Order: sequence, then C-alpha cells, then structure tokens
Amino acid sequence: MPIYVNKTEITDEQVFNEMQFHPASSRVEARDDAAKALLIRELLRQEAVSEGLIPEEAEEEALDQGIMQLIENQVMAPAATEDVCRRYYDQNIERFSVNESASLPLEFSQVEEKIQDYLHTRSLRQGIQSYILDLAGNAKIAGFDLTASL
Repeated sequence: MPIYVNKTEITDEQVFNEMQFHPASSRVEARDDAAKALLIRELLRQEAVSEGLIPEEAEEEALDQGIMQLIENQVMAPAATEDVCRRYYDQNIERFSVNESASLPLEFSQVEEKIQDYLHTRSLRQGIQSYILDLAGNAKIAGFDLTASL
C-alpha cells in the first residue's frame, strides 16, 4: 500500500528498494523502518523546498545539503553547561569506571568533554524528533502512522 505525504506518493517499490539499508530481525520491521525513513525524508524535502533551500526537483546531493541546512536552521540544541555535566556525572557515576574491576570512577575533568558531547547529541536528536513530529502534524499523511513509530 503506498504512502502519501501531502500529494507526494511513496510507492511500495521505493519502500522495497530502501529496505536494504534497514537491517532488521524481520521483513515487516525492515519494511516499516524503510517506510519511516522515506516518509521523514519526504517531509524534510517538502519543508526545504517550502523554505527555498532547494528546488522542487533537487538532485540527491543538493537534497541532502538542503535537508541538513533546514535542520541546522530549525533545530537548536544548546551546549550543556558545566553544572549540567556535573549533575549527569553524579547521577551516572557507575558509568565512568575505567573497567569492571576498578573501584574508583574516572575524575569528572577526565570525562566532562565526553559528557558535554553526549548531552548535546542527545538534545539535538530530541530536537530533530520534535521537529519531525511537528512537520508530520502539519502534513497530510496516509498509509503509515509516523507518530506511532517514533
């Protein structure tokens, strides 16, 4: 069954071709992952076109660049402060051991930068997911329940 994002159709054949990039434990799971990826890409493509970042018929490389620019423009993820990193460290101290047999964790100064990177990445992912859900909420989608799959 095809998927529609506004007036754009994502065919069963496109989903089938995309499945090779989504290894999964079952064919149904691979199909759903492929459909979700294509649907999200189409939502982002349409928004990038709407924002004037790419032409309607952009080639693959330009499309990727336009989508990246759209995300950079729309999703903000502030850097974690030292206090936020310290709180994360204190709440997850067991994660910061050198190895299983080590009795003492690494010092905060040794892991602060990695914690900051991790928290920034996590915040960015959450922001992108929220942005995609917002786009989906404003689009007419048929044939796939995106909100249930995120």
